[in-house]
Amino acid sequence: MSKPLENKLALVTGSSRGIGAAIAIRLAAEGADVIVNYAASPNRAKAVVSQITNAGGHAEAVAADLSTIEGTKALVASIDKVFGGKFGGRLDILVNNAGMVKFGPFLESPDDFYDKHFNLNVRSLITLSKDAAKRMIKTGWGRIINIGSCHGEAAAFPGVTMYVATKFAVRGFTRALSRELGPTGVTVNNVQPGAVDTELSPDDNGPAAQAMKKLMSVGRYGRPEEIASAVSFLASPDSAFINGESLTVDGGWNA
Repeated sequence: MSKPLENKLALVTGSSRGIGAAIAIRLAAEGADVIVNYAASPNRAKAVVSQITNAGGHAEAVAADLSTIEGTKALVASIDKVFGGKFGGRLDILVNNAGMVKFGPFLESPDDFYDKHFNLNVRSLITLSKDAAKRMIKTGWGRIINIGSCHGEAAAFPGVTMYVATKFAVRGFTRALSRELGPTGVTVNNVQPGAVDTELSPDDNGPAAQAMKKLMSVGRYGRPEEIASAVSFLASPDSAFINGESLTVDGGWNA
């Protein structure tokens, strides 16, 4: 039985762990060949690749620090090399997942606080989307899926100003780019997770985790696989009439 993403090449940034890893594994299960991008965790990336290949899929790990313009350009340059020219310069699916968050009072944040958030959460996303769009337009089909945040809808508590600013930027960029690319067969959408149980934001039943759960009407953290399901749908042919949307998968955080 054919799979919906068979013979498609997907790049998932920041996919050595957490949500990114779950997305890479899910897209591979749907038939895509996957580039697993990581910044500084080769063993984790290799583990994701092994899980995909052991299940009969195809994946390769590529190191690139997307917080720098040099790292972003290096990742772009690697696209044509990873699978030995199998895809002839194509890139069918781009999932801009890499990002960072560091909470703290805005007035007490260091001068480079915004730069660090913007470079990874926004600039790398824009740079990669531009290259991907050029490739996708040539074939008349493509999916650019940005991973935003429930903080792209509202700031639920103090101390998240810089993060919120970048995630609102992701939401706006998604809408604007979808207008430009819509006629080409390339769609651009945004998935906005709520609190998800990962190593970086664990559901450890501590006071912070309990407070987060109270913000979500379902009363629990999400699972990385639940975000991957949303991304898988938006990457599929079934989503062709969805463009410029922000799909909020947050357990009712912003209800």
